[in-house]
Amino acid sequence: MKTMRADALRNRAQIVDAARILFITRGPDTPMEDIARAAGVGVGTLYRRFPDRDSLIIAVGQDVVGRLTEMLHAAREAESDAWHALGRYLREWAEIRLGLLYDALCHGMPPAVRADQDLARARDDWADLLDELLRDAKTEGALRQDVDLVDVATFMNLLIQMEPGGTPDKLLDVMIDGLRGP
Repeated sequence: MKTMRADALRNRAQIVDAARILFITRGPDTPMEDIARAAGVGVGTLYRRFPDRDSLIIAVGQDVVGRLTEMLHAAREAESDAWHALGRYLREWAEIRLGLLYDALCHGMPPAVRADQDLARARDDWADLLDELLRDAKTEGALRQDVDLVDVATFMNLLIQMEPGGTPDKLLDVMIDGLRGP
């Protein structure tokens, strides 16, 4: 594999960042020209890095899943127990609204995006880490024993449906309290 020059790496990162933000605010059908403009690069540069929309969506998906995984690790490191790490993670998930993009990337995307093995592996690794956190919280007796990854994923999907603006603290508190063990 050919190593990219520093400016090419920077352009790629700018494009992925701009696409991530625009996909969150305007959806994954945002025109490529708008993404290039927001990234501060020409359309030709965008297409040199990403020959089609699917390849850009895959790159953004990998970036998002990487960020979600980093957030999960950071929550585990910052908190003394799994229960508080889970609460911290869910609050951050709701605040930064990456979940909107994650949801879009997991559902209704073109077959080439859904079939991408690297993205699927990254999603699976993230899900395994979250599942491990849930098991640890159950072992601590803090999380209800009947709660599983599907329940928490459903909860996370509800969080991303909330309107942006303001912190949904009350709703988060109610939902997180509902996960608490006896």
